[in-house]
Order: sequence, then structure tokens, then C-alpha cells
Amino acid sequence: MSKRESRLVSFYSSVSKLNRIAGVILLCAAFVSLAPKCSAQVLYGSLTGNVTDPTKAAVPGAQVEALNVATGVARQSSTDDAGVYRFGELLPGIYKVTVTATNFGPKAIENIRVDANNLVRVDVELALAQQAATVTVTEAAPLLQTDRADVHTDLSSREIADLPILASNGRNFQSAYRIIPGVGFLGENNSASGSPQRGMTANVNGLSINNNNTRIDGAVDTYTWLPANVAYIPSADAIETVNVVTNNFDAEQGMAGGAAATVTIKSGTNRFHGDAFEYHTDNKLRSRNYFRPAAVQPVKPKNIFNQYGGVLGGPIKKDKLFFFGAYEGTKIRTASGASKSVAPLSIRNGDFSSLIPAGTDCNVTHVAGCIYDPNTGNADGTGRTAFPGNIIPANRIDPAAAKMLSLVPQPNVGDPNSATNITNNFIPTGAPQYNLSRADIKVNYLPNKRSMVFGRYSISPSLIFDPPALGPAGGDATGGGQNGNGTSRTQSVGLGGSYQISSTMLWDMNAGYTRLRLGATNIDIGSNFGSDPLPNGLGIPGTNGTDKLYGGIPAFQISSWANLGNAASVWSITAVASTISSHREAPSARRAARSASTVVSLP
Repeated sequence: MSKRESRLVSFYSSVSKLNRIAGVILLCAAFVSLAPKCSAQVLYGSLTGNVTDPTKAAVPGAQVEALNVATGVARQSSTDDAGVYRFGELLPGIYKVTVTATNFGPKAIENIRVDANNLVRVDVELALAQQAATVTVTEAAPLLQTDRADVHTDLSSREIADLPILASNGRNFQSAYRIIPGVGFLGENNSASGSPQRGMTANVNGLSINNNNTRIDGAVDTYTWLPANVAYIPSADAIETVNVVTNNFDAEQGMAGGAAATVTIKSGTNRFHGDAFEYHTDNKLRSRNYFRPAAVQPVKPKNIFNQYGGVLGGPIKKDKLFFFGAYEGTKIRTASGASKSVAPLSIRNGDFSSLIPAGTDCNVTHVAGCIYDPNTGNADGTGRTAFPGNIIPANRIDPAAAKMLSLVPQPNVGDPNSATNITNNFIPTGAPQYNLSRADIKVNYLPNKRSMVFGRYSISPSLIFDPPALGPAGGDATGGGQNGNGTSRTQSVGLGGSYQISSTMLWDMNAGYTRLRLGATNIDIGSNFGSDPLPNGLGIPGTNGTDKLYGGIPAFQISSWANLGNAASVWSITAVASTISSHREAPSARRAARSASTVVSLP
């Protein structure tokens, strides 16, 4: 190849690279130029309208100002040749729109509510300057939505607080979905330790519960393993508004097919504002179970619900820097009240005489309830000799069985010494515990009239404890699940900002990150009660291993009576789930192990 040809190849190669770079720049510029014509990001709201004169003719070049009444931040724009103005990416709140134009009197419209993912139309008709001074309209008339094709419902903080509570752990903004057209089934799924926020799932427009999506200040709020549930639920007092779209979604809501919910956390303003609350009820305030009269159950089961918290917001620097914080704590103690069957004291001592008619000789007449000596008779069970008086001698009771029975609580319904009081004679006194806290902090910064940034951090730790029904003797969980401790910690971060490039062009961005960690530990992890020698354990070889995961009390299943011990000890479930708002999910990991408990079944 000649030098000239080499130079030409190099030249065309450079031109090709420049063309590619120029193409990328033009493509980006095209997206930016189209931004004002597209729907605002679901995190913000928008204002638009037509400015006309008394003859309904368009007024081009009119100056329009949108003032956020709470923060004092004003945005400016102007009408185009068709008399149309538009403000995009407005923080939710109350606005005042003022329009001025040459040869026309100023006009202001107040109390305009702008919510997230909403396009509000405010048309303005100006009067001639010589006919009027400033005209103020104190409230904008509601108009039929004609600028957007989506089907949505807006829920304010007051509406959420005033609606009936459907969630098991108190106020939940998802309870308000009940009034949204198209919402069918609405309820909680999964266990409290598996879904500690107690998120509610819904079938919307007949679609699966997995087809919904929720964002909080732009952060995707998805529980990655249980996608029908949300990862975090803010306090109702911290919510500014909830926008739920159920049809004709924007492209930014492409992760949803049933409902796309946008939750906006409140922001601070130029005035300090806050509140405190507490909701409380307990068993003393509740009526007694109809089927548990005082004669049967003298003390009503523990039933306590306590939810409390507060919010506070205000200026750090007037017109520039604002803060908002919220906290909510929930504590629930709910005893099941379900009865169990435990052995009365006489039977624990080997006295089964009450199970047969008085004077019956089981060696002569066999009746139900007769107890036979297993060390007598044939290998097939025939020819065995009954214990005299149907009483097992104390020296024939296995020490391990005696030790286990000593841990079982006495009957607390009926006479604990009565040999005939053998069924439904015990009501667990322990109560499952649910403890959850929520905290939100949000900061807004307005460096100038053209730009705005915000940041939000939310955290919600929880501790759930389900005690065994029989206390030290173990048994099934009082709440019906698996006994032990369940812990979690949910974190959610939302960041956003916008910059007004010109009166007709605005750039904005937002990002979010959600992380959920779960854990569960059985109460007897690490103990070797089954294999440890008496009197500290049961002394049963092989019931525990060398690893702590094989520890705990072995399970005893006795026909017609409550289970003892622990049949399946879940020692740990840990999880890390991270969701990034840009529709990318970080790798998640899950680790679980189950102990190999020994089950002893007795006839």
C-alpha cells in the first residue's frame, strides 16, 4: 500500500469514528429534545395549559411562573406560538400559577394540587390590561383528564389514614387499594417472619398478584424472592401521596401489568410541621371469646396491639435546604387461645386406673385402656400380662421419659389432678411477639431556581418470636408456624434531581436501592438436650450430633396428646436481596439449613 493510500485509509477511518461519535451525540440530543414532550417521570408531577385572550385566541410569549407554596421555589416558563406552556418534574405539592403578558393584566391561580405521575391542566384566560388589575382565582376547577390516557387513582395521606385498617400490623397504604376499580382479592400472604413488612397482594384487572410493581421515591420496592410482596412499607404519616396506575402505563412503568404504584414520601417545607400518634388495644379492652367463658378460662389470653410514632419536617435553611423525618414502632402480642391436650399428673406417674372400669382385671377381661407389661408374653405381643391395677410401677418408667414429662406444664383448664381431664386441658400462656420499627429521613436541596436534588434513606428492623406451646418441653409453635426467632432488616435509598436547561427543556434523573436481609434461629440451637446425660439432658444416644445444627430437643409424638420437643429445627435462614431502580437486580444469595431432629413416636 502506498503512503497516499495509507493516508486516505487513515483519513476515512478518522471520519468514520467522528461520524459514530456525532451519531451518539445526535441520538442523545434527540432524546433530550424530546424530553419536554414525553410524560414526566412517575416520581414527579407536571403542569400544562393554554393561555388565551378574551376572544379565545392564543397568547404566545406569555410568562408563566409555577410557585411551590410550601418551599417557596418558583419555576418559570413561557408559552409557545400556540399559547401552550408546560412544567415538568414538579415535586408533589400545592402550587400557585401566575401568568403575565404584554397588554394583558396579570392573573394568578392558587391551590393547584400536583401529585406524582399526574399531568394537571390549568388553562388561563387573560383580561386586557385597561380592564382589570391582577386577577386571583383561589381554587382551580377540576377538569376531566384529557391530556393522559392512563387509568389511575391518587391517594392522599389523609385518605390512607382515614380508611379502615385491613393489615394485620396496623396502618398500611395498600389497604386503600380496596377502593380502586379493578382490584379483586386483597390480602396478606406468607408468614410474618418470611414477609415481616406484612405487604398485601392484589389481583388487579384479573391478572396475577406478581404483575404489580411499587416504587418509593423512584426506588423499586420489590421483594425479589416473593415478587408479589413489597420489601418496605413506609408509615402512613410519612406518605405524601400514592399514585396507582391500573391501565395504559407509561414506558417507565413497564415492570407492571396489573398495578404500578408510586409512593412519594413527604418533604420538608419553610414551616416546621409534625405530629405524634399512638394506637393501642389489649385483652382488657376486648371482649371475651364466646367459647371460653370465665369458668373455663379465668384469664383472657394476652392480646396487645400498640403502634406509635411521629413525624417532623421543616427548613434547615429557608428556601434552600429542607428535612423530613418519620418513625413508627409496632408491637403485637397475640396469644392463640387454642387448647392443647397434656397428660394429667396421675397418668404422668404411671396411674392409668381411671381409664378402665373400677374392679376390672385386665388379665381376665380385656377392655380399652388396659396397660400390659411389654417384658412379658410372646414376641408377637400375645400372652402379655397386665400391670396390676393398671398402674405402671415407678421403677419401670424410663428415666428419659420421666425427665421429659417433668418439663411438660400441668393442665390449666379443669382439675389438673383429675385423671379424667385428659383432653383440651391446657391453653398455652406464651404469646407470639411481633416487633417492627420504621424510620425515614428525607432531605431536599435547592441550590438555585433551576435545580433541585433530594435524598431519602429508610430502614426497618424487625424481631419476631414464636414460643413453643409447652414452654421448656417444646412442642408446636404457639402461633402455628415454627418456633424460634425471626429477624430482618430492610433498607431503601432514593436519590433524585433535576435541572432546568431552558424554559422548554428540563433534565432529571433518579436512582434507588433496596436491600432486604432475613434470618431465623430456633430457640434450642446449639444445645444437646437429647443426648446429654441425665439430669441435664435426656441421655438418649444418637439424638444429637457433634454439629450445633443437630442440637435441640428430639420430638415425641404421643397419640391424642400435644407433640413434645421440636421435630424440625430451622436453625438459620439468611438472605440478601438488592434491587437497583434502573431495572437491574444485583445478585442475591440464600442459605438455609435444617437440623436432623429425631422423632420418637409412641402408640
